[in-house]
Amino acid sequence: MDHTWIARNAYDAMPPFAVIGGHDSDNDPIYVGRAFHNGDMLPAKVIPNKHQAYVAWGGEEINKHDFEILTGHHYCWIPASGGEVPPHALRVGQTSDGEALFIGRGYFQGSLTPGKVHPSHGCLYLPYGGAEHRLDSYEVLVQPETWVNSSGSNIVPGTILAGHDCDGDAIYVGRAYHEGDLLPAKVIPNKGCAYVPYGGQEHVKYDFELLAGYGYGWVPDSYGNVPPGAVICGRTSDGEPLYIGRGHYNGSFTPGKIHQSHRCLYIPFGGQEVRLDSYEVLVRS
Repeated sequence: MDHTWIARNAYDAMPPFAVIGGHDSDNDPIYVGRAFHNGDMLPAKVIPNKHQAYVAWGGEEINKHDFEILTGHHYCWIPASGGEVPPHALRVGQTSDGEALFIGRGYFQGSLTPGKVHPSHGCLYLPYGGAEHRLDSYEVLVQPETWVNSSGSNIVPGTILAGHDCDGDAIYVGRAYHEGDLLPAKVIPNKGCAYVPYGGQEHVKYDFELLAGYGYGWVPDSYGNVPPGAVICGRTSDGEPLYIGRGHYNGSFTPGKIHQSHRCLYIPFGGQEVRLDSYEVLVRS
């Protein structure tokens, strides 16, 4: 997944949009980081006021002066336990033998401290007070699919680029309601609006939602099929799920709705709803 990690040392300033992980027992803010130790890439708690980062390893809390800071938007924390992680959990790295490690956090001795979720050990390990401590219940950092209300030409950080119009204008992934359906939309900031396909026509929308986040990609498919991990954008008024696809048409690369029962992708273009049998599908790993 595509997340932004910024290299820092203990005396550097925090980068913009650094992700807060919690607080120390003295209320110093803790940021989400990661660092190498003995061949493992480990989640780290970074405490700027102490000019230190710390990782949990081998029963100890290990100080680190060089590390990376996670930056970005649209993260949240989801409760979990027993080494489990929810969908879209943030994988920070891995052990030297290849096991994935995730970022979790838990309450300990008056602190809210981030650490490593080690699935095969069935727990979260956090660094605190010189030792590595085990917690069976914790929260996991995730970045779910995030839909952000918008209008006109407004674009938020992390918005998903879908393609381009025939005049070269950038098109972003959006969605909007029309006649009881929640439909995928092509959002074109330079034109100050979005467009949805419905009932054979292209409809203009000035209020819509934008999809934001990381870890997305596009996978070829056809005839109403979608691959594993396909992103559900919305539903028809009778409950059929709609997926986000895109296709080439008249010099554009335009997103639209994959309507499985119709066995195609519909895109809004030139005032019409255009049917495409082959397309790419937006997926998330």
